[in-house]
Amino acid sequence: MMKLQFDWRSRLSRFRVWALSFRGGITLLCLVGLLLVPLTGREYLARIVITAMILTIFAASWDLLAGFAGQVSFGHAAFFGISGYVTAAFVKFVGAPWFLAIFIGTGWAVVFSLLIGIPCLRLKGPYLALGTLAFALILYNLFLTGTWLGGTEGISALPNIGSVFVEFYIMAAFMVASLIIMRAIVDSRLGTILKAIRDDEVGADAAGINTTVYKLVAFMVSGLFAGISGGLFVLDITAVNPAVYQPLYSFYAIIMASIGGIATIYGSIVGSFLFTLLSEFLRPLAAASLLIFATLLILIIRFSEEGVMNPFLEHVRDLWDKIRGR
Repeated sequence: MMKLQFDWRSRLSRFRVWALSFRGGITLLCLVGLLLVPLTGREYLARIVITAMILTIFAASWDLLAGFAGQVSFGHAAFFGISGYVTAAFVKFVGAPWFLAIFIGTGWAVVFSLLIGIPCLRLKGPYLALGTLAFALILYNLFLTGTWLGGTEGISALPNIGSVFVEFYIMAAFMVASLIIMRAIVDSRLGTILKAIRDDEVGADAAGINTTVYKLVAFMVSGLFAGISGGLFVLDITAVNPAVYQPLYSFYAIIMASIGGIATIYGSIVGSFLFTLLSEFLRPLAAASLLIFATLLILIIRFSEEGVMNPFLEHVRDLWDKIRGR
């Protein structure tokens, strides 16, 4: 009992120190600003932010696998899509509550991550990336040409979770909880082992670490959070079709994680929000928007190898220190 009380006080003390730090203060300020969005009464803005929050979980799940475990996947849409389809099927055909359907869909995503990880982890480097891409393409063609679960039309007309603003706070809760858990994982002993495998797999193997098992664990944990984002995405748009398996969705995760900063987890927030807002802003430009969007992404990646989050925070901190006379 005394030990539990000590742990609780220790955690509370660490949180207080973090909250009073520069990064902690910025994070809490941004979170408060995010939670105030529904109070503006603008449903259009709330919809955009909901999409960004869902994609944040998706991008962070890829970052956990590639940035911390060093297992680059080009087929992350497989976990995203499987969970989306299972979630939609349970809501539409079984009548399951949305929250139960999400956890069932996420469970299927974890199973598929294990099934895909076992053969793919025999590959390394670009072959691993292409192997995961192949599985996503197989699923895309199976669901596209098959007659099950709606065929090319998919599943549509799903019930809404609630009003836009109720859905907003549900998505925000999922995003915050997912990011905190993922960050806790990478800061734990498991995260240390995954980083050791990423930096020197041969050395980790020689040190007695079962690298195959830990890489499978990384695949499953990443698949779990990709599954959560897939289920939330389908419930948000109230439909799903084979397009969710396309490589484009996998590359969305890579782009967003890269913009925010790989191996940061929290950088996915910046990357996803920039990606979503920029996509919405360029929508009226039709065909030219793709060229503009690609050019901006190339410039960001070219001139900011660490992503935009850490350099931006460092510049803001330097400016704040100058204002305070430090």
